[in-house]
Amino acid sequence: MTEKTVMDALVQMKRTGNLLNELEDLTQQIGQSIDRNDEVSLQMLIAMREEPLGKLEDADQALRDQLAELPDKEAAIQLAAMLNGGPPADPGMQAQRMLCEQVASNNRRLKRVIELDQRLRQRLDRKNHKS
Repeated sequence: MTEKTVMDALVQMKRTGNLLNELEDLTQQIGQSIDRNDEVSLQMLIAMREEPLGKLEDADQALRDQLAELPDKEAAIQLAAMLNGGPPADPGMQAQRMLCEQVASNNRRLKRVIELDQRLRQRLDRKNHKS
């Protein structure tokens, strides 16, 4: 697997990390608007979340395309394993270690966003049932 292949994937994963940060921030702001009973902000923030979600899908598709275009199928399998949270195929290759660390960081961030989103949905459901 070439250094360029790994670096291209790392760029996409860093982009994904930035988008997850944006998504987490917007999700926290949604929670704050729920606390304030600010329906206008709530609707605006929910709409604003669509952009980073769409960009996350684009980044995921770019990685899928990169994997599909790799001529070396063994390299594609190794890269896919790392993108799915596996260890570096070659631990001596710094770019692979960096990619695996970024994937792990993104997975932790995604888990936080999902958990926060679930809590906010429960709060909204309770609030809507009281009304």
